Amino acid sequence: MNVRTRRFGFAVMLAAVPAVLAAPNATAAVTGVSVAQPAEGLRTGCSYTVTIGVDAPVSEAGEVTIGISGGSVPGNGKQLGVAVYHPENGTATFDWTPEYTGRQNLVAQQFEPGQYTSTDYITVEVVGRGLNTGSSCLPLP
Repeated sequence: MNVRTRRFGFAVMLAAVPAVLAAPNATAAVTGVSVAQPAEGLRTGCSYTVTIGVDAPVSEAGEVTIGISGGSVPGNGKQLGVAVYHPENGTATFDWTPEYTGRQNLVAQQFEPGQYTSTDYITVEVVGRGLNTGSSCLPLP
């Protein structure tokens, strides 16, 4: 009986080895989402930088995509695109131009094809329309 217990324990330990070796990829995570917001607030028609923190390189944990989710704005569930990964500081960035006013969630997802890794989001309020002048955003009525 003691021999069976030892064999069972050894088999469990051997079965756990692949899971331990795969753990770095399994724990990869989006660590935060932020948007550089001016004092006058976000406006449609103007571009803003969305910064996503990631704790594993895109080459290991998969690309980072950005989408809109939640809120009552049109475009709910729309995928906006793929963020550009910056290995020197562990972030990915995406230039976002809001299309709709109102409260909405910007959702960052990191995944390899066919395998979900992690997600995080930030709720933002787009307060009105704007005109992008290249160096600033002029509020429109």
